[in-house]
Amino acid sequence: MRIPRFYISHSLQIGLTLALPKDIHRHAIQVLRLKANDVLILFNGEGGEYKATLISAEKRHSVVNITSYDAADKESPLEITLALSMIKADKMDFALQKAVEMGVNILQPLYTKRSVVKLKANRLDKKLTHWDGVIKAACEQSGRTVLPQLFAPIALEPWLQTPFSLRLAMLPGDHSTITSLHPPENKQIALLVGPEGGFTDQEVDLLLSSHVKGIQFGPRILRAETAVIAGIALCQQQWGDL
Repeated sequence: MRIPRFYISHSLQIGLTLALPKDIHRHAIQVLRLKANDVLILFNGEGGEYKATLISAEKRHSVVNITSYDAADKESPLEITLALSMIKADKMDFALQKAVEMGVNILQPLYTKRSVVKLKANRLDKKLTHWDGVIKAACEQSGRTVLPQLFAPIALEPWLQTPFSLRLAMLPGDHSTITSLHPPENKQIALLVGPEGGFTDQEVDLLLSSHVKGIQFGPRILRAETAVIAGIALCQQQWGDL
């Protein structure tokens, strides 16, 4: 049986006894029905993970003792920044979740011409908190011990001023295949994925003039969330750990 894993924002060390935060307690005790002497794994996003034993599991309160440390490293040798145009809420959640599972290191939402979602200032903090929860849950599920960085959405043009040794865009049409490209310097790349409806012709021109390389992914048009998975898989297979 797989040992449950939980992200906890807390300094961890062997021998430490601590009460589980309410959200973890609720999931561990009320949902998973863990009991005293059951084992779980805690990680704080700084690398490695800790095995802990439940020493009490009450209705409203639970306490664990950390018994061992594992310097588990599930990170890819390829550092990937995903620059994803804002898409519908459920699709955005799905894309971020799968990007984390696939090993992405940095998540950068983008506002593009055809983005269907435009977040107002009063909604941005709530949305970032929600996405942060999606990321942490994906790390719990996938075994990752380092949290990817999440940045607030910005417009495409200013983001293109950020230096990268290699930037790729998932574009339909006659573009390079990923196998024809030289390996990225320092094993760092940025992958751009457009919104529902794709990038506009003007945005494609802007990308190409900004030294972003278009890569082809077959004759079929992919949904944005599908393109995220396909693009990351291509990059990980070519230069990463797939």
